[in-house]
Amino acid sequence: MKEEAHPFRSGRRSRKKKGLSQAGLGRLLKVGQSTIAMYEKNRRSPDYKLLKRLADFFEVTTDYLLGRTDRPSDVPHNEALQVAAFDPLFVDLLKQASQLTEEEKQLLVKHWKQALRLVIQKKGDGKQRGGSHWTSGKIEC
Repeated sequence: MKEEAHPFRSGRRSRKKKGLSQAGLGRLLKVGQSTIAMYEKNRRSPDYKLLKRLADFFEVTTDYLLGRTDRPSDVPHNEALQVAAFDPLFVDLLKQASQLTEEEKQLLVKHWKQALRLVIQKKGDGKQRGGSHWTSGKIEC
């Protein structure tokens, strides 16, 4: 049977995922077990400060706790995207790209794809010859 739909359903899911009882979570957050139970039964709503503390504790978004999304975090699901999202080089590139016009973005994508093909080709050539085109974190072209 599908879990009942109410704003704090994901809070219960997060608590159980951490292996905590309502009382245990209450002790950690310095609120009573009955308070946690009321949140989970949708008889009471956490105030803004406690909602933020819960999100920080469970490392999820407040939207997830409130049932507004099924994604626990804003980080992309794709592992490669997660790496890029935290790599300072990619973060800087994406910030700069966000200021481009749509036409400039399309041009950038075209060149990006060409560069990736070149990198993959050179990387493959290096493996076949037993060498590498990778030196000091830079790609030799």
